[in-house]
Amino acid sequence: MNQRVALLLAPLFFGLALNSASAWAYGSGGGGAASCAEAKFYDESPARNSVLPSVSEIALVASDNTEIPSLELQVNGKPMKPEVSQRRSGEWDLKVKLPEPITQAGKVRVTLTAKSKEGCSTFFPYYLEIKQ
Repeated sequence: MNQRVALLLAPLFFGLALNSASAWAYGSGGGGAASCAEAKFYDESPARNSVLPSVSEIALVASDNTEIPSLELQVNGKPMKPEVSQRRSGEWDLKVKLPEPITQAGKVRVTLTAKSKEGCSTFFPYYLEIKQ
C-alpha cells in the first residue's frame, strides 16, 4: 500500500520541486519584469483634498525623470497648459492659472499623465473641494 501511495504522489512532488526551483532561479518577488521608474508628482498647491472657497491657480512639482512633452494636465476634464520651469535639481515646477476661478461648490478633479524618461506611463489624480 505504501508503494502505491508513493507512486500516486510522485508526480505531485516532482511538480512542486520544479516549481520551487524556478522560483529560486528567478526570484520569488513575482512579476518577473524589470521595474520602471515612473514620473512622480508632489507638493500640490492647494494641497490634495483641501477645502477652499475657490481655486484660481494650481501648482505642483514633477520629478526630474518626467518627459515634459508627454505631460497632460486636466482640471475637471478640461485640458490646461501649465507654465513649466526646471529647477537646478532637474525637477519641474508646474503652474496653471485657470481662465476663471472655480467657485461652484463641489469636487475639483486634477489629473496629470506623463511618461518618464524610461518610458513608463504615470497617471496622477487628486481632488480639491470647493465649499461656500
